[in-house]
Amino acid sequence: MTHTLVSNVSMLETMNATTGIWDLGSSTTAYPANRDLERLANSLLSQLNTEEKLRQIPLVLFLTVLAVTGFLGNVLVCFIYGRVYKISNSRTFIMCLAVVDLFTCAIGIPMEIATSMDQYQFHSPWICKISRFTNIFTTITSAIVLVLIAMDRYRKICRSLEWQITNKHSRILCVASVFAGLVLSWPALPLYGIKSAELVLSPIVNGTATECSIDDASKNTPLPLVYEALHTMVFLVGVCSLVILYILIGRRVRFFAHKHEARRGSSSNGLDTIEQRKKTRKRRRERLEKLQSECSSSEGDSYASTETKSSVIKNTPLKHKISFTLSSGVGNNVVDMKPSANSLNRSDSVNLNGPNATKQAKCRKTLARNTTYLMFIISVVFILNFVPVLTLVLIRELKKDFVDNMSDPERITYRFFLRSYYISAAVNPIIYSIFDRRFRKAVKSTVREMLDNITCCQHA
Repeated sequence: MTHTLVSNVSMLETMNATTGIWDLGSSTTAYPANRDLERLANSLLSQLNTEEKLRQIPLVLFLTVLAVTGFLGNVLVCFIYGRVYKISNSRTFIMCLAVVDLFTCAIGIPMEIATSMDQYQFHSPWICKISRFTNIFTTITSAIVLVLIAMDRYRKICRSLEWQITNKHSRILCVASVFAGLVLSWPALPLYGIKSAELVLSPIVNGTATECSIDDASKNTPLPLVYEALHTMVFLVGVCSLVILYILIGRRVRFFAHKHEARRGSSSNGLDTIEQRKKTRKRRRERLEKLQSECSSSEGDSYASTETKSSVIKNTPLKHKISFTLSSGVGNNVVDMKPSANSLNRSDSVNLNGPNATKQAKCRKTLARNTTYLMFIISVVFILNFVPVLTLVLIRELKKDFVDNMSDPERITYRFFLRSYYISAAVNPIIYSIFDRRFRKAVKSTVREMLDNITCCQHA
């Protein structure tokens, strides 16, 4: 942060009138006292700081909109997922992500606004430390939770018959992600603070500007670059994990989609039509009734051979074999083939509930696919919002005069992109409302209920 500011003529004239003569064209120059130079430097820095505040107004408005929208949206997410949705891994992870985003909107963004307003006269080191710590903590925790969500979807879709993450495990993993975020973000507390820089304010006046950035005690050490490299590595590991997991999930979903299309194609050729399935069930039922009548008619035949009865049993389909009991005849063992009522009821219930079970399984598959798609969209949005931040930070660390050589419009744009990661904290509830029909219906119902309660209170 090195600027050359043309001397403020009016301020210098005032200083000339009060403290002495300053004439560049004369051979005799009377300079003002050190106290007056310091007062002039503070005045010029204050003027610079005020002008910079005016330039920060668009950024402040942008961050304010994100904070308000994200706070209300994530409160709604926590309320609806905690009240409407059943207990599941996805519900646990989404609520954890919403709490982290709520923390960002309630604490992180307001503190970011406070640190961005004073670019030349910032004097609150602990606000700077807590602000940077909060930003890094929420970002890392959100990234870990997104990786956990991808792992859970991968286990459910690609390894459905193997070990699965239970709801208890998901809660433990959420706590572990918060702990990992704290471990990886605590170095921000000693690393960030007040950064000071000498500015040439006029031909005879220099001033010391201060801002929230890498602390003076750490700026000449390799720690900032190492810490940024650590963040980059964590980000790249997370991105690679998400990409690999969702590629595997996508391949599996595509395989099942092709399999389903092939099955539908065979159904259209008459191989597996609904009518044929109905005829098959009807034939089985008729065979069962015939078997039952044959068995009841042969009850009194004490001379029937066991071989004949055994052949009837062998020729009976396995699904329709019902429990048999041995009863003693006259000198011979006779097979009593009368089916029990419980066996018939059990067989009938399976046939009657078959279509419902198929429908429920299909609904579960659709819900799992929609949930996976929703989590994929959230992960993509998070990555896209975080890429500009890492890119600009790395360029800034490698090229020390990167920010100093920017014009005012370039600097404003730079600060916008430097805070682009806040977008994901506010946009997640919007993604839920667009891609999750259940969430959208629950939001409408909740808003309608709130409006009805407000109307009732007003009438009362």
